[in-house]
Amino acid sequence: MMILVSAVSCQHKDLCYDHPHNGKLRVVFDWTKASGTVDENMELFLFPDGGGPALHYQFYNMSGGVIEVPAGVYRAVCANAGAGANRFEGTSASYGEFKVTTRAVNKAGDIIVEPDMLYSDHLGDGIDIDGVSEQTLVMYPVQKTPRYTVILRNVRNLNGAKSCAASLSNLSCGYLAALDEAYDDSHIQNFDMSRSGETELEGPFIFFGHRHGGQRAHILMLDFALQNGSDMTCTVDVTERMAELAREGCMTGDIIIDLNIDIPKPISNGSGFQPTVDGWGNEEININN
Repeated sequence: MMILVSAVSCQHKDLCYDHPHNGKLRVVFDWTKASGTVDENMELFLFPDGGGPALHYQFYNMSGGVIEVPAGVYRAVCANAGAGANRFEGTSASYGEFKVTTRAVNKAGDIIVEPDMLYSDHLGDGIDIDGVSEQTLVMYPVQKTPRYTVILRNVRNLNGAKSCAASLSNLSCGYLAALDEAYDDSHIQNFDMSRSGETELEGPFIFFGHRHGGQRAHILMLDFALQNGSDMTCTVDVTERMAELAREGCMTGDIIIDLNIDIPKPISNGSGFQPTVDGWGNEEININN
């Protein structure tokens, strides 16, 4: 049997398909502009200049690393991963719509969980990934969420209270990281007060900052759970103090309130006069800063 073998000559070319090449991008998170000690895993979002979903990269460190990115022009936003309260939304929308949010704790959605401390930076000019040489992107995360502390003074007979819960009205539920501004100003945020002295309580809280041009009042409500089984509540308008801290650009600050109240003493053996506290529901307290 004869086998005919035919040799076919081919011209070899480099394989190159009509799609963008990947380029190496060295990402550096420079913390020199951040205050205090920071140890955070980081997230990077690259928004294609021509539109489309953002490319999402996670760094399990605070310094960065080398990633592969399809060639193109991108605008960038970085943020720390946080401890689980913060969420990232708008990754399928435009660069300006990307926001960091927290979750609601009620069905109406108007009471929110305290956000984690947010460190972020953004690059609006864009970086052009050429797909050939390794390029470098340096970002400078800084604190974006203020951390204020409410300090209550002259709260006498604190032994008569089991606890004190606080809530603050008209705070933002999110932060537009690419625009450096709070998302809205219509949510309530809860936090706890703890005893810090014989007649003093204090409670720190983190929030997403102040919405530019926001006009809503910030009302602090305090709810004391008393040893006698009743509740004692009062409200304080802290709008002016919050606005003052915002105008000064303070990322930390104290809201000092001279409450000047007496907590009803606990009743021994279940006998004695039961004080009424119903009138406290609409009590307004002046602030002395």
